[in-house]
Amino acid sequence: MTRMNIKRAGAVVLVIAGFVALGRSKPLSLHAAESHGCTNAILRDGYGAGTTGLINSSSNPNDITIPTFVPFAEVVHFIFDGGGNISGSSTADFGGTSFPVTFTGTYSVKPNCTGNLTINAGANGIIHRDLVVVDGGREVEFVSTDPGLVIAGSMKKQRTEEE
Repeated sequence: MTRMNIKRAGAVVLVIAGFVALGRSKPLSLHAAESHGCTNAILRDGYGAGTTGLINSSSNPNDITIPTFVPFAEVVHFIFDGGGNISGSSTADFGGTSFPVTFTGTYSVKPNCTGNLTINAGANGIIHRDLVVVDGGREVEFVSTDPGLVIAGSMKKQRTEEE
């Protein structure tokens, strides 16, 4: 055998050995495996959150220009019951004016740890958010899905002395 044929034969053996090894291992996945551990129960008790973003202040929904958007910030205390209901309170700042908000609502978490919530904030309206539960329910990332809102934030589970 020539030197070139020995190199080719060696390469072929390595490739075959690699396929054999892969055949005996778990299948390779190019996307995250769907978790089957998340339900509404993963969110229970108090969470602290901060949100920031912009709200379209124009009464014309077609007026979507930079000057019509007003800064928004909020600090929120969410209380999840583990069964799909949520309540809480916040201090919101809209364009430099702050005010208290109380709310109730519902939430839903899918097996892949994504979900949504709908909040009734009384005179401040109905708010919709999509969420992703991370770190075993210790944190939640969210984004508003209502037209005219560019708001995102994260929640962190509050710890109590018993934990």
